[in-house]
Amino acid sequence: MKFPSFTIAALLLWSGCTQAAEHATIVLYHHISESTPPSTSVPPARFREHMNHLRDNGFNVMALPALLSALQSRQPVPDKTVAITFDDGYISIYDTAFPMLQEYGFPFTVFINTQPHDDNQPGFMSWAQIREMSDAGVTIANHTENHPHMVDALPGEDQAGRTARLREEFLRAQARIKAETGQDHRFMAYPYGEYDLSNKAMIRELGFIALGQQSGAVGFDSDFLALPRFPFGGSFIELSDFAQKVQTLAFHLLQVDPEDTITDNTSPDVTLQFAPGDFNFRQVGCYAGGQPMQMEWLDQKNGLVKLSTEQTFNLRRFRYLCTAPLRDSNRFYWYSKDWTRSTPANRD
Repeated sequence: MKFPSFTIAALLLWSGCTQAAEHATIVLYHHISESTPPSTSVPPARFREHMNHLRDNGFNVMALPALLSALQSRQPVPDKTVAITFDDGYISIYDTAFPMLQEYGFPFTVFINTQPHDDNQPGFMSWAQIREMSDAGVTIANHTENHPHMVDALPGEDQAGRTARLREEFLRAQARIKAETGQDHRFMAYPYGEYDLSNKAMIRELGFIALGQQSGAVGFDSDFLALPRFPFGGSFIELSDFAQKVQTLAFHLLQVDPEDTITDNTSPDVTLQFAPGDFNFRQVGCYAGGQPMQMEWLDQKNGLVKLSTEQTFNLRRFRYLCTAPLRDSNRFYWYSKDWTRSTPANRD
């Protein structure tokens, strides 16, 4: 079965949707299995519940290339549009997710790091399996060659050297994907969801769109060098959680200070400026580790707020989350600010 391809206008008619929107959500999975690491796995039965929810509740599942093209060119898409993605090219994507998604007729994207497939590494798909999916209409895109921590420098490596190394690896992966599948999309996913300003500058110079692993909806005014996706796995697999996230809307952020995700601080402050939307600034709530943050409104009329927390985070990666209810609705606007802890070993 080949997945269908539609223009935006056809999508609106096909889905029976008369409401166009400037937002969507992108969901992220790794393993669809009960025998792989729980933190990155969703059991097949739970994955089917997720897909049933999309099918039965008026969602439009859209191919990622069409969605990114529409949003970047500011073309509206059907309300409640979702794109499905997978990272890393694990075998359960082919064995379990692929046939299931063919049943639903849902398009999806797999971001692969190419070296495990070249090495025939156990637990990963073969190139023959990837080509079979590609021939069926599955989008195959770049997740680098060796899945590096892109924010980390090698010993003795300066920023220019780190950028040159990553650029060469990225382009080698792009060439391998094109050689094996014929696909040559201009978007990629950051390994581990980690990136810094130099990574974003490299992706911009190469003319690519990039996706992270921070939660949130996407919209016309999103950062196309670090688009959010909702990751599912571990404790985030319940249907109620999935149902809430896939109907969220994107905040438009006029300011994020600091812009970089890298920090030496275990509880960094951040200043955000929210553009007006169909929500009340007084109802914006921000959280760190599930606990409310201190919100100092510098200019509430214009959506400018400073966030701080007394919690400390010693993990390599952590995030702050902000939400606000859509007026007269059970839906929410959603944004998260990701942080990656810096160490002398991984910074220039």
